[in-house]
Amino acid sequence: MAVNSVLLKVRMKLHISGILFFLLNFFHIAVASTSKINFEAEGFFHFIEFFSSFERWRILFALGVFIVQIIFSYFVMFRKFRKAELVQIDETGLVGNKNKKILQNLRINPQEIYKWVYEQAEEHNIKSIKRIYLTDTSIPNAMTMDVVPFPFIRSSWIVLDANVLEILDERETKAVIAHELGHVKRLDGIVNIFRYGINFYAFLAYLIILLEMIRLIIADTPVALEILVRVGFLLLLIIVIWAFTLLNRLLLNYSRRQSELMADYYAAQRIGRNHIINALVLLGQRLDVISAFGTEFRWLGSRESKKDVSREFLQGLKDLPAEELSKEISREKAVHIYVQQRLKNLKEELYVPLTDEQIKDLTVEASKKLLALREEQLEKGLLKDRKIASELSKLTIDWFLIDKDKDLYLKDEEVDNLVKEIIVNPTKELFEHDLYPRRAILVRDHPSMKDRIIFLYYAIPKETSS
Repeated sequence: MAVNSVLLKVRMKLHISGILFFLLNFFHIAVASTSKINFEAEGFFHFIEFFSSFERWRILFALGVFIVQIIFSYFVMFRKFRKAELVQIDETGLVGNKNKKILQNLRINPQEIYKWVYEQAEEHNIKSIKRIYLTDTSIPNAMTMDVVPFPFIRSSWIVLDANVLEILDERETKAVIAHELGHVKRLDGIVNIFRYGINFYAFLAYLIILLEMIRLIIADTPVALEILVRVGFLLLLIIVIWAFTLLNRLLLNYSRRQSELMADYYAAQRIGRNHIINALVLLGQRLDVISAFGTEFRWLGSRESKKDVSREFLQGLKDLPAEELSKEISREKAVHIYVQQRLKNLKEELYVPLTDEQIKDLTVEASKKLLALREEQLEKGLLKDRKIASELSKLTIDWFLIDKDKDLYLKDEEVDNLVKEIIVNPTKELFEHDLYPRRAILVRDHPSMKDRIIFLYYAIPKETSS
């Protein structure tokens, strides 16, 4: 069987970027652990003596830092999860009695989710899955965590947001689950823990050197010229360390993007190429809907001179229909939801005597006026956010036009047409939220939806894609 060149390239990129990352960080650790400051040495570049000594305590220190970093990461992670109000799924469904709100919009019984996860895990000899959780943030997402990242006692959790189950059907949900199991199978979580551990140690070791240099500069009393030279050397060292840190970040995120593609490939092999492609399309569309919803909330907040509407946005997001995939409708609903939420807050927090019926009537009346004002400002070109949104829409591909039967599922021919559209429009993305990371490649640890779909299309032949 011929080796697929697209798949081979991604694998090579993953391995090469991973090897370079570890080599660079091990070099950092060696330099930072074996260097000492010597201002008595002659010459500008002799202020630090590299590879001068190696002591056992530094090994113990490195191990201690690594363990502390892992403990701190888990502390932050668990704190975040407690705020997210995780709900566990077992063979009986959702655990606990306070889950009615989550259940009311789910298209899939949680017991089915439990069964699909463990059936797939057993089929592919993945034994570390211990728990499955749902969150209720209304932002479609899924993730895996290696809570105990050690062989033989390894414990992995899968976390799905309820919104994933609210907008995807059985085929697509199974594809998302398979993607997360792909991360577990490939040990991506454990590799990332190790990456962050050695990266953190290198940063801390360099920080100790810099602090020692600052202490010596302050404590010593050389002539002014020597102080200037030492400070110059310190600034040069900071710039060099910053450059290495930048390269570290590039390699780390580049490697993580390839890992995401390989997890997609794992899912496509087991569930079907088209199912994972359709899951990506729907999840991407929902993220754009949420972005449009947030744009309207910021405009409404500006009417009250509110710079931060994050609280109102998170409250309002719960009232946006879970299955809504239209940006235009989400913008209209945002106005209604914002006004209603603000009136409810006035009633509950400031004891304004409003009945539910009054809130309903006032919301309808205010929404009509606000929508009319919004349209008037749009016609006059006064809204910068909508101008930006209009420009962004010109840089995206409308996949709804490719879905000829409007069933929100792209079949073989429609997938072919989507890929053709992507290829003939190389400067366009599939979704607006993928346009922003172009300017911030350092923080982009996921490939764009367009890149993921193109990779799957060419990595999985059509005859094996169903």
